[in-house]
Amino acid sequence: MKTKITLFLLINIIFFYQAYAQCTGVDFEERNGIAILEMESKLAGSWQKESVTGASAGSALTYRGGNAFHTPGGSLITYAIKINSPGSYRFIWRSKISIIASQNPSSEHNDSWLKINGSDFYGKKGSHRVYPGGSGKSPVANGSTSGGYLKVYTNTVNWSWVTRTSDGDYHEIYADFNQAGIYTIQVSGRSSGHTIDRMVLYKESSYSASSAQNLSTAQTNCSGGSTPPTTPTPPTPPANNVPPTVSFSNITNGQNFAIGSSVTVGLSANDSDGSISKYQIFVNNTLVDTDGASYSPYLLSQLTAGSYAVKATVTDNSGASTSATVNFTVGGSTTPPPVPTPPTGNNPPTVNFTNFSNGQNFSVGGTLAIGLNANDTDGSISKHEIFVNNVLVDTDGTSYTPHPLALTSSGSYSIKATVTDNSGTSTSTTANITVGSGSPTPPTPPTGGSNNPIVNFSNLSNGQQVAIGSTVSVGVNASDTDGSIVKYQIYVDGILVDTDGSNYTPHPIVGISAGNHEIKVIVTDNSGATASSTIVIVAGSGTPTTPTNPTPTPSAISFNLINASSNASIGPLSNGTSLSSNDAQGVNVRANAPTNTQSVVFTLSGALSRSWTESAAPYALFGDTNGDYVSANLPNGSYSLKAVAYSGSNGSGSIIANTTINFSIAASSGLTAKTIAYPNPVKSDGRISLKLPAGTSGEYTYYVTNAIGIQLEQGEFTTSQSQTDVDLQLSNLGRQIPGVYYLTLVSSVSKQTIPIVRE
Repeated sequence: MKTKITLFLLINIIFFYQAYAQCTGVDFEERNGIAILEMESKLAGSWQKESVTGASAGSALTYRGGNAFHTPGGSLITYAIKINSPGSYRFIWRSKISIIASQNPSSEHNDSWLKINGSDFYGKKGSHRVYPGGSGKSPVANGSTSGGYLKVYTNTVNWSWVTRTSDGDYHEIYADFNQAGIYTIQVSGRSSGHTIDRMVLYKESSYSASSAQNLSTAQTNCSGGSTPPTTPTPPTPPANNVPPTVSFSNITNGQNFAIGSSVTVGLSANDSDGSISKYQIFVNNTLVDTDGASYSPYLLSQLTAGSYAVKATVTDNSGASTSATVNFTVGGSTTPPPVPTPPTGNNPPTVNFTNFSNGQNFSVGGTLAIGLNANDTDGSISKHEIFVNNVLVDTDGTSYTPHPLALTSSGSYSIKATVTDNSGTSTSTTANITVGSGSPTPPTPPTGGSNNPIVNFSNLSNGQQVAIGSTVSVGVNASDTDGSIVKYQIYVDGILVDTDGSNYTPHPIVGISAGNHEIKVIVTDNSGATASSTIVIVAGSGTPTTPTNPTPTPSAISFNLINASSNASIGPLSNGTSLSSNDAQGVNVRANAPTNTQSVVFTLSGALSRSWTESAAPYALFGDTNGDYVSANLPNGSYSLKAVAYSGSNGSGSIIANTTINFSIAASSGLTAKTIAYPNPVKSDGRISLKLPAGTSGEYTYYVTNAIGIQLEQGEFTTSQSQTDVDLQLSNLGRQIPGVYYLTLVSSVSKQTIPIVRE
């Protein structure tokens, strides 16, 4: 008997020793496809454990050392993790920004270095991957990365699970573990003031993002247990979820505000057994704002007279929702309006074509104005969209202007109209038509000129006053001396409200509200070049810009050419500057704007076209992250660069500086300025080769369209500075009738359209 007892104890001792040994030096383990750890469990260097409001365990890890933007490895914390079930895991951490910058706070003090020493470590966006610098793999993530570390950032000041890498083209973080074992995760300080709460590795095949982010799930501290089943069971949600609560913090029912005032919608929300995952704001039953876990107070600006019902709906991490409504008035009596009766259920809108029917035939050479009849019985139509052969060709807001479809070539066309109501419900209708019979006449190829289009407003002027509540028609004059205009876009207060093809119909601004409104038009010609014009009009009383009250002459903006590798200035970029092609590779352009600038809008046209808005200094044409400039290669040719500085973010407010310069990049050593496509004409096999400008590198997306903009092909390819010849197989183009088609090449910094003849 004693022998049996002794043997039993010995077996147990061995078991517990093995379990302990499996976890010796291991901080946490993966169980059933998920691993969770509070990151403040370890400290090193300038990392500090701090008591932070909202942290899952009451405290979090904050980096308080100096910025290390280009050199990872300082203040290094190494976590050991035991992987039981091999496979691919997504990595996320919950972080926030603890040092709030005076300008653009969501992109300062917002990142740390990360290295996962697994079988593979990378960023992923769809099927595309990027790798850390120094890993020996390509392509490498944009921005600073070296030594096998990725720069991992958030773009939210408050707590969030945003965990991304690759500047300007964000990718999520992933790691592969090919076999069970012990691996390490290394975190190094980069931006002072970045706070991290907990990290999670999980299999996306087993867990949703919301379940992985559930703060009520406990850490998976190492227990030394055996490998779990190959099919993991997700954690069981709480049996009785307590709904969240929400109330307005600064608006009371029946409150009255002055006409023209602005009201910030403040909220107080809580979830006693979880966290808030979504905030929604409705004004008079229309959804106007949606936020995730962190709510940014919604601003009701330039309020006009009337009654308002504002509803806030919050949703917790288990899917339960709660709403609160407040009613107030603007102008007139302070008597609160009656509480509106919410609809029992939204009725979807209706839409049909008014001037043609399914199967109808039209002659070649005409134009079909696509007429619609749309209605919403319990609300209003907020958006109209027209698709031709599944390509979006026209977008209108509340007021629809018939889209003109040029019937220039014979064939079959599928026309779809989609309308969306003010509650977000959409309805579509589709009709199929045919054009002509027999062989069509090939479209006339473009002249292939290089002059940019021009555009201006035909019926509105800068500073013009209009009546509050009136309908303002936006008329445009545009021309192209060596081609034709193929697209018109109208922006009102920074929002795209209208898109037309080659025929522009004036956009109506219905019931314009009081205050200043910026109107911008952008036109694109058949070679891909763009031009824009911007004015500000005033609805109601205000200080308009008129001949008797002129706008002060804005101060100038200067430019510097930047070496994107060292982030150092190469020198000034001035009007008339001529650069060699070698000096225009791996560069960026910085605009030096007045100190009161809040944003700069760039427009680059010429051999490469780009429109870009920067809302934080340094103001860079191709973007930057915390002063780390994005690299671009400028092909040879002539350029026009315009920069407009605004007093508000995202190109809003008043214009405080406006400068346009012209410069050129000269060909040297036989470098070509643009991509050459050959053979051209293309035969029925659809084979074509591209010779890109020397020094070109990166990822490209290509499209092939016919003369009226219907897309026939789409694909991607990657090129390097040492390999600029690319072969494409355009099978659909090979099957088309003889005529002229257009191949468009798009990279992160360039766009070029090449006419292709199908013989």
